[in-house]
Amino acid sequence: MKRSSFAEIDAMVGEGKVVMSADDSAVVAAVQDALRVGRSVTFYLSLKQADAFRSWYWSPRRIKDRGMEPVSREERRRITSKLGVKDIGPAYSNRLDCACGARYGAFEFIEQGIAEHGREAVEAVLALENTYVLRVNPATPAVCSVCRSVVLVGHEYDMTGRYGCSRSEPSVLL
Repeated sequence: MKRSSFAEIDAMVGEGKVVMSADDSAVVAAVQDALRVGRSVTFYLSLKQADAFRSWYWSPRRIKDRGMEPVSREERRRITSKLGVKDIGPAYSNRLDCACGARYGAFEFIEQGIAEHGREAVEAVLALENTYVLRVNPATPAVCSVCRSVVLVGHEYDMTGRYGCSRSEPSVLL
């Protein structure tokens, strides 16, 4: 490893973060453990580890149960034209209904991400080439862009094979 890599690790640890290096099976087991017990964790996975995660997590049954569907070209164009984010490419998302009647999907997720973290952070994640950011049971809820209420059902997504969200089964969280 380069000296600069260790400096970056040192800076992250200094901020209270943990950096973990392990073989693929140990990393995937850590993701599975977080899901099993309902922990909120963000993992920065290699693309190979992400493929292993997606192959067991996104089973046909879970895809159906969670309401996952491809993000349409129209919604992707809207993300680009209205939010100024380059085309996110092939992506999957569930769509949530707010009590006010509005829907929450990929557009609203990226809109919320820009509002909370800034455009530069959103674009940086979408530009990753070797890393898949996986949020497990994220603590940040979906917020309706119309009435600003928290949408109680969890949003899940997989965007361009670079950024995704997974959630424990509801019974785990009770």
